Amino acid sequence: MPESIPDGPRPHAPVLLVSDDVFLLPRLEDAARAAALSPVVVDSPAALGAEGDPLPRRTPITEPLEGSDAAFLQAVVDDLPALIVFDLASSALPWARWIQVLKTSSAARRIPVLAFGPHVEAAALEQARSLGADRVVTRGQLQARLPEILRDAARVVDPAVIRAGCGQPAAPQARLGIAALLSGRYFEAHEHLERAILDDPGVDSGVYRALLHLAVACLHVERGNWPGAQKMLLRMRPWLAPLAPRCRGVNVTTLRAALETLQAQLDGWRGGGDPPPAPFPPPRVEFAFAPPTSVDDAG
Repeated sequence: MPESIPDGPRPHAPVLLVSDDVFLLPRLEDAARAAALSPVVVDSPAALGAEGDPLPRRTPITEPLEGSDAAFLQAVVDDLPALIVFDLASSALPWARWIQVLKTSSAARRIPVLAFGPHVEAAALEQARSLGADRVVTRGQLQARLPEILRDAARVVDPAVIRAGCGQPAAPQARLGIAALLSGRYFEAHEHLERAILDDPGVDSGVYRALLHLAVACLHVERGNWPGAQKMLLRMRPWLAPLAPRCRGVNVTTLRAALETLQAQLDGWRGGGDPPPAPFPPPRVEFAFAPPTSVDDAG
């Protein structure tokens, strides 16, 4: 597994360097640091705990939940890199399958993918592009402008923007959604939180998206749908990662704890244990305001 990435805003976001080229990797690492990124080398599937043959995906346009592809996706969303760089000349690494998993999974498709390979390998370059890589360059193009290309390709959230957004009060629709979540009315919580997101779609409103995914995960658990709940938790993690410890009146630390608690329950259920109870008890998330009891109170 790559090194653990701490909660909250990070001054140097991680970049995954997927390559087994022992001569090129030191240069890639140096260039990543020059671009204010923290390099994490992935030189084999085992580096991400994703060794072994993949299992067939019933639905190839959503998150894999079992097998090596699921382990790969889990490792990525746990540490949420600002960029993933794929060396298309690394035959021992399943770059084509991994790019496809990233770009067909809602939990990871926003993570930028940069692919590079020898200019004579036109088919590989075109395949990476067709699979959804955000930028495809030849090895020569990459080496000529390494730090600049990495810096331009990475998606780094500005901590100051997050802090400023988190300092705002919770919107009325979000307050109603939180009240519904705390009372176990998960579908209603989803409806209110979705409206709050539509009213404020910026990246600093990620706490609303995290709460929405948590509400839908609880609804799936209540209905006995383990795969649906697991997908929601995967999709929740990227929205949680950059948030300040308190955001729009939400104690984000307790929100993260609620995710981990629910994840542990799902893991036990999947492993043959008893399913969580229905109705499913509300998650324990703390807020700096009293949840409203009516629309008038929310305003």
